[in-house]
Amino acid sequence: MKVLPTRPVALPNAAATYNTTADGNCTQIVAQSGGPALCVVAGTSVNVTGAFVVVGTRPLVLVATETLTVAAGATIDVSSSTASNRVGAGAATGPCAVAGRGANNGGGAGGGGGGGFGTQGGTGGTGALVVAGGGTAGAPQSDVAVVRGGCNGGPGGDDSGGDNIGGAAGAGGGAVYLIAGTKIAIAGDVFASGAGGGATHSPAGREQGGGGGGAGGMIGLDAPSVAITGRVVANGGGGGGGGGAGGGTPGGDGTTTSFNARAPGGAGDGGGGNGAQGTAAGAINNLDGASAVGGGGGGAGGLGVVMIFGSVTGAQISPAPSKHP
Repeated sequence: MKVLPTRPVALPNAAATYNTTADGNCTQIVAQSGGPALCVVAGTSVNVTGAFVVVGTRPLVLVATETLTVAAGATIDVSSSTASNRVGAGAATGPCAVAGRGANNGGGAGGGGGGGFGTQGGTGGTGALVVAGGGTAGAPQSDVAVVRGGCNGGPGGDDSGGDNIGGAAGAGGGAVYLIAGTKIAIAGDVFASGAGGGATHSPAGREQGGGGGGAGGMIGLDAPSVAITGRVVANGGGGGGGGGAGGGTPGGDGTTTSFNARAPGGAGDGGGGNGAQGTAAGAINNLDGASAVGGGGGGAGGLGVVMIFGSVTGAQISPAPSKHP
């Protein structure tokens, strides 16, 4: 910090939704080598007491010279969500090995690949009996030391005429980093999960591929003592279902309150493939979208990253954290 804070900070303040792109919402804006600029909010103590949803282009960094507390029932949420049409703060702000788009095909397009970050995403399902290939999976990223969000999934393929587009790609989860001079106490929740892959609203005879799910984002916790009695979660979103005659449904957003459950893949109808399930603690298998003649399902997003520096207690953490002395 260039100037040490002199007063405590309580969050959320005026609005429950916080936008890090607005300079006035940041105590300081700090450049980051190899990554996006950071929105830093600092106080002698930082106390989050309610629902605190964070969007915007910059990752959020909360700094307390003494203690940082997320109270019971309170939430810091930088997740992306298809259901809420929201992209979390700092999502997909670093270099990404782009998840592939499903191949176009009028008889059944391929599903989009799932985004990768802490782990690889899933491959999109094929359509039209393997004629229309599924999108390639997003690879794990090597720059997890940079504060940044997870990577997006790939879009599903269109029908051959191009007048019915495939499912939209799910956005990766955002990024939040908590730093305290003495202790971080999380009795509530900190979420940075990815969004589910998009639906295919297809009329009869139109067979698009489902969208790939977004990867989980990043959560960093840095203090001499880190006590977690709530939940810290950065899971991937489920892939969207392939089209078929009746269309497919979106994949579920990456899980949050059910921290060790997988996000469900979207359902397909009339030959549409199902999207793969999303990821959970330690789970990196079964992420590929299903293949089907009427349109392949999208692959699921990979796991995000949880990094903890300092002594830690707590069990409801997904993915399993990288612990540092």
